[in-house]
Amino acid sequence: MTQKHEDEPAVPIYSTLDEVYGDGSQLEEAQLRFNVLNDKFKDVFGCVPDVYARAPGRVNLIGEHIDYEGYSVLPMAIRQDTIVAIRKRDAGESEKFLRIANVNDKYTMCTYPVDPYQEIDLKNHRWGHYFICGYKGFHEYAKSERVNVAEPVGLDIMIDGTVPTGSGLSSSAAFVCSSTIAIMAAHNVNLPKKELAQLTCVCERHIGTQSGGMDQEQFYQSRIDNGTINKTDLGLYVFASKPSSGAAIFKF
Repeated sequence: MTQKHEDEPAVPIYSTLDEVYGDGSQLEEAQLRFNVLNDKFKDVFGCVPDVYARAPGRVNLIGEHIDYEGYSVLPMAIRQDTIVAIRKRDAGESEKFLRIANVNDKYTMCTYPVDPYQEIDLKNHRWGHYFICGYKGFHEYAKSERVNVAEPVGLDIMIDGTVPTGSGLSSSAAFVCSSTIAIMAAHNVNLPKKELAQLTCVCERHIGTQSGGMDQEQFYQSRIDNGTINKTDLGLYVFASKPSSGAAIFKF
């Protein structure tokens, strides 16, 4: 029996960029972008990421700010996205902080404690709060569902986003969703599509957003069934690299 989409693992996992972007100009563009992201990560943190996670922005064709009232909307994912590169520090390392940096120097580094139940200071808005939304939401889910993720350790995070902020294209949701799946990947956890959409909807509410789940559901249901369509039409993916052996599949 074929599983329903909502019962399948939500995030495709790839070992090389050409599996996602095919060949030609899109692959060249992606290679350049990941090289810049990787170099920036090494410059800031002195090491390379364990895993990269991606979530797209979205455009909504019909229905604005009505999804949380239960009304119909018609969104679709777009090419602009947010990529999160993350490294999980070893338990024995002394620095137990969440260090969140950005490829764009406009955004200065944000540092937070590893406490997953910390309160987000909404009166003091910081761009790194969106990552903390995913961090808090994931750990709250893990606690409620008794998922063993061990004691919190330090995380090094680098963000690269191309969704214009304040444009109505859900840059914040893309940030929260990509952060959440990056954190999941770092902890060897994956969830069915429907459950993951619900989780990330709750995550974004930590920042004060009244989300009805339209953005999150669109991200996770973005998929292809026709092999002629480039895989960039998939809403999300995880791409992993291992410093010692180049690219390798990241297995949940």
